[in-house]
Amino acid sequence: MDPNRQEVDGTLPLIATLDLPHPSGALLSSFVTDALHPLVAARYVSDRLSAGEARSLVSDWIYIVESVTANGRPPSPPDADTQKAIMRRDGNKCCITGKAGSIWDPLLVMPILPIPSGWIADKSRVFGMLGAFFSPPYRDWWLSYASDPEKLHHYRSHWLVQKSAARAFAQGFVQLDRRQPSMIEYKVKSVLIGPGEPVKVQGAYALLGDHSRSDIASVDARFIGTQARLATSIQYVELARNIAPRIFLRHPSGPPATGANNPPTRRSTSQAPLPLIIRHLGSLISFPIRAFVLSWRILPKRVRMATYDGLAKLGELIYGNDGIRHVQRLPFGLYLKSRGNADMLRNEFNALRRVHQETSIPAPEPLDVIAQDENSYLLMTRVPGMPLWRCQELFSDTDCDEMVTQLKDYVAQLRDMPKTVNPEMAICNTLGEACRDHRIRSSDPIGPFVDEAAFSQCVRFSDEPSRRGHKIVFTHADLNPRNILVDKVALPNGSSGWRVTGIVDWETAGYYPEYWDYTKALFEGFRWRPRYLKMVHKVFAEFGDYSRELDVETRAWESGDAV
Repeated sequence: MDPNRQEVDGTLPLIATLDLPHPSGALLSSFVTDALHPLVAARYVSDRLSAGEARSLVSDWIYIVESVTANGRPPSPPDADTQKAIMRRDGNKCCITGKAGSIWDPLLVMPILPIPSGWIADKSRVFGMLGAFFSPPYRDWWLSYASDPEKLHHYRSHWLVQKSAARAFAQGFVQLDRRQPSMIEYKVKSVLIGPGEPVKVQGAYALLGDHSRSDIASVDARFIGTQARLATSIQYVELARNIAPRIFLRHPSGPPATGANNPPTRRSTSQAPLPLIIRHLGSLISFPIRAFVLSWRILPKRVRMATYDGLAKLGELIYGNDGIRHVQRLPFGLYLKSRGNADMLRNEFNALRRVHQETSIPAPEPLDVIAQDENSYLLMTRVPGMPLWRCQELFSDTDCDEMVTQLKDYVAQLRDMPKTVNPEMAICNTLGEACRDHRIRSSDPIGPFVDEAAFSQCVRFSDEPSRRGHKIVFTHADLNPRNILVDKVALPNGSSGWRVTGIVDWETAGYYPEYWDYTKALFEGFRWRPRYLKMVHKVFAEFGDYSRELDVETRAWESGDAV
């Protein structure tokens, strides 16, 4: 590995271990990874952390970012003739989306970025950090411009954009990456730290040259490059205003920042909690649907199969496909899951039935399972929420703690469920039949097994002591951020927070050694962010120390024992 890359990669875990409220670590990580020279930024961060300046480092970076956003000063507007020239230069289309304007979303001549006057007001404090992030020449250009913005022609600092695109650009939701060595060709990219719709563009590439062929100067690439490097941090700063205002300290010589006694006044960009009647609309609808399905299941199999074929097409037409294989949203608060092999769907139907009967775990309610020839369907109700991986950066530390408490309770309830099938076999699926797990032999059927020792023969390092002596418990067997659903809900104190609202995808559930849910939750851990990994460790610490089991499983995964 490149030594420079190795040094940068070594700084990021150091940041992750800081005992600071989220999103402090994410802000510092963005400072390093989005810098012009990440190695220089990493060394700057390491030096200040070694000096015990973690909190002031975060405060300084917030101040730098907000000097461009919340506290930036707009430059003087161009005169009418200059505005017309800019419109001609940009082809009377939005420089970001490539679209023409409309009554609802007009085109406007606007500054690309505000003037960061705060960088001049407190130059001594931010000078070194600006240099580490931008490089000294880049920093010096910015300080020169901020000191005397009128010396730069409006052609260089203004462009033509749709009102909505300008707002998304200012919020850091979209960035333009220059395709070097060109000075006018950019790729438009969405930058989202949470769920949201990307900005719709007419073509992925933007040409910011003179479309009028009148020799009008193009925009200065340094404005666009600066926003691209700040885009992620802009979003994290806004997030911090809403979930961790205490990290906003009053910066010396700068404007007052938001703090615990100075609450934020700007509107949150996070999703607001839905009214209860809307949130539970699916549940209200499901009562008549459930009654109908009970009668529906007495109809011939071919009628139901044909109906589900049609419903799947209708669901895709109405809702599209959200990228989840084998699963399609349907009208009336339903989901339809399809598989070529019926075994996993029969197992999931039974697992969901038992979970609903014996626990308070939020999970889909199974309504019908059917197989014919090479196709099978599982019909179930919808549970609210979105996958944890899509929005985990939006959680406050309190949200994470509350969700850990929820998940501890759900795992405990699963482990308390008695085994009621195939008493002669300890390890099996919920029907007492062979297990199927993506972790082992690509979900080929294995078992059932008389004991853990027999089960362990199907995985590498089978004779390790850590593969013996465990209790066998009811196990979800695929807990991961895709299958844990969360949503922002109204809390009793009138505020809102993120909570677990559903656990889905129970097709591999069964009776496994007690460590299996823990190690499976960390399977392919390189895909998941540190926040999720920390949550998993906290959840399962309640039930025992499975570090030896994780060690042997990790060695097994790394040796290819999952294909």
